[in-house]
Amino acid sequence: MPCTELYQEPPSTPMRALRDEIRDILRSALVAEARRTRDPRAVHRALGAAGVLAPQWPEQYGGRGVSQVAAAVLVEELAAHDVPDLLHTLTVQIVGSTLLHCADERMKARYLPSFADGTAFGCVLFSEPQAGSDLGVLSTRAVRDGAGHRLYGTKVHSLFAPLADRGLCLARDDNDALTLFLVPLRGEGITIRPVPGITDDAFHEIVLDGVYVSADDIVGEPGQGWAIVVKTLAFERTGLDYYVKALRWYRAIADHLESHGDRLAPGQHDHIELARLHTRLLAAGTLVRRVLTRLDRDELGEEEAAAAKWYTTELAAEVAWWAAELDGDQNMTLGDPSLSQVSHPLDAALREAPGMRISGGTAEMMLETLARLRLDSGAEVRP
Repeated sequence: MPCTELYQEPPSTPMRALRDEIRDILRSALVAEARRTRDPRAVHRALGAAGVLAPQWPEQYGGRGVSQVAAAVLVEELAAHDVPDLLHTLTVQIVGSTLLHCADERMKARYLPSFADGTAFGCVLFSEPQAGSDLGVLSTRAVRDGAGHRLYGTKVHSLFAPLADRGLCLARDDNDALTLFLVPLRGEGITIRPVPGITDDAFHEIVLDGVYVSADDIVGEPGQGWAIVVKTLAFERTGLDYYVKALRWYRAIADHLESHGDRLAPGQHDHIELARLHTRLLAAGTLVRRVLTRLDRDELGEEEAAAAKWYTTELAAEVAWWAAELDGDQNMTLGDPSLSQVSHPLDAALREAPGMRISGGTAEMMLETLARLRLDSGAEVRP
């Protein structure tokens, strides 16, 4: 099976050394426990202690100062070893990256080191019951209380909220302007309830009933919440996480077909479909690498991020559905009695892939964004 890593680094390079270091950690007994319980905190602490949980961050905040492309090897390896990766995505790629680019030095020094060493975790509190993905109509209020604020409202569709220490929360202040807060999720004023669903990583509803946030917990300046969230969404929409999931599922399909050799004869449908998906994965990897390079240069635009998010989630969904069409749940076992409670990656794919087309902006919203930006640019539109 051809290699489709995001970057096929040669041996004896810093990136290969980073990948090997991460693999050594992920091959430990911690991984089996994380897969069984869906609680990756122990793995995060091990990665954080080695300084590879947020390798793209500056050393002063617990990183190694490597590029976004180099840091992508961590996301690839988490997926390859079936370690739940969404807590890393939320903490490092979304919450942490937002603070790194938009918070003042005091806030960065206060929170980023603990995120990088795996001793604290973050989540996102954007969506609301009546607002959905339309953040412009959210109703959570931030009421002035001395030098700080008290927050009132309900957030939904939050992942890993019970494990998170802080939540990136968008609310309306006394001037009805959107302001972004880093809210404590443990203590008075916070109620977290699970939302029933079929995915392995459950959604939660978070009720904010007067939870206090200090003036130091405002990200950026008051009233700048919307502009900051636009940047936050760009960090989320690189397509990296969706691409590596599609790659992991593709490899599982290829392994499954190879174990049934009569189904992989040249010219047969399965063989042709495998080659077609491999080509699309190569294209997706090229697109994601370009987006990460643009992010390194602080040149990533909304259009490129939307394109990457749309293409990679559509591809991941296609890979997952093809796996379902092959033979459903048959032969989808790991064959390891010690991991009998762990879903096979292709089984998990069927539950996870549909949500990918919704989270971080629906596929339809991404296409609308691309169309709007293309038309607004004055570019010629050809049939």
